[in-house]
Amino acid sequence: MLGNNALIYSDLSAKDLLTKQFPAMSAAFRLYTNFNDSAVVELDALAAAKKLGTNTIVALAEVDLLRVARIKDRLSGSVTRYEEMTLLYRDKFLMKQKLAEHGIRINPMSVIRSACEINDFVEQYGYPVVVKPRDGRGSGGVRVLRDKPDLLGYLQEHNSTTLHNLMVEKYIDAPLLNVNGLYIDGRPVIISPVRSTVTCLDFLDGKSLGFQMLAESNPLHEQCVKLTRSIVEHALPRLGTMLFHLEVFLDAENLIVCEIACRLGGCSVNQELTEAYGVNPRLTLIDAERGGKSASLKELITPRRLLGQLNIPPRRGKLIEFAEHIDLPFLRYCSVMAKRGMDYSGMKMTNGEIVSAIVEGNSEKAVSDNLAQLDNWVRDAFIWE
Repeated sequence: MLGNNALIYSDLSAKDLLTKQFPAMSAAFRLYTNFNDSAVVELDALAAAKKLGTNTIVALAEVDLLRVARIKDRLSGSVTRYEEMTLLYRDKFLMKQKLAEHGIRINPMSVIRSACEINDFVEQYGYPVVVKPRDGRGSGGVRVLRDKPDLLGYLQEHNSTTLHNLMVEKYIDAPLLNVNGLYIDGRPVIISPVRSTVTCLDFLDGKSLGFQMLAESNPLHEQCVKLTRSIVEHALPRLGTMLFHLEVFLDAENLIVCEIACRLGGCSVNQELTEAYGVNPRLTLIDAERGGKSASLKELITPRRLLGQLNIPPRRGKLIEFAEHIDLPFLRYCSVMAKRGMDYSGMKMTNGEIVSAIVEGNSEKAVSDNLAQLDNWVRDAFIWE
């Protein structure tokens, strides 16, 4: 699937996982001690691509999207606009500004560079508001400010009177829907709407984060598919072959876009889609980019089964004992990342779960019930000090 001359760029901490996944490709690994923040990575990858004579560079994680876009622009002799187009999937302000221009609903928002500008926004729209990085990932740096003390506490954490790369939005207390999927050569192949059981911020606060697929008979399913296609195919630049992750608030009967990215959602979304649709989105993306059989996929795939996903965060404290294998009849996939004897301090970003699992059911309610049963089982079986 990856090809004989493939190179894999990642963090040194992922070496064991990569070796397990690709045991015969260790010579192809290019690992860095500070991969996510290293400015050297893109230069190394650009030089390697030139040496190999290829322009097939694939990013699967948010942190790599603009790096890969910059490389592809330079490999094309700067006749492409990958970085400019990809930026609209990374800069949340520019992204939603573009969506609003196409009549797609968003919350009131503004760029903020100072305390006064946050205060101006609050005076116009009131509390609560959300402050976040324009190019954030994993819910890092996102803060909900519910009153003046919250605002003052937030500002005291900054060591400058000028704020950088931040935006503010009116907070909305509404259920969250996610849509994940895959486009190949501009054609939708997978569009999978799911309902979230809690928000990402609730997840960071210690609640289990569950997602359950919407049945095709659910009217929300069709609404989400229609909105997704409007965004990807009309409002934003058409990137051709891409993964995507869309977050939408359901405010009464209205869909309000939170954000969209040209990568899959976190946790076990790739595994969930593989189980539901019989197609591994990431490997299919790579195969299509290399001109393989996947490049000929042209139609939306119908899901084979209805699934849900559960991600359980650590508590604060030491994990004394836990079940390394969870055997429940409705499980289709389960990964336990917990470490016995480890002191946990809670979640920092939305990728620090200790259990991630996929369940199935013959209806949305059955999936929901199974998610709750699994959550209770794990919380009873894991012993904390």
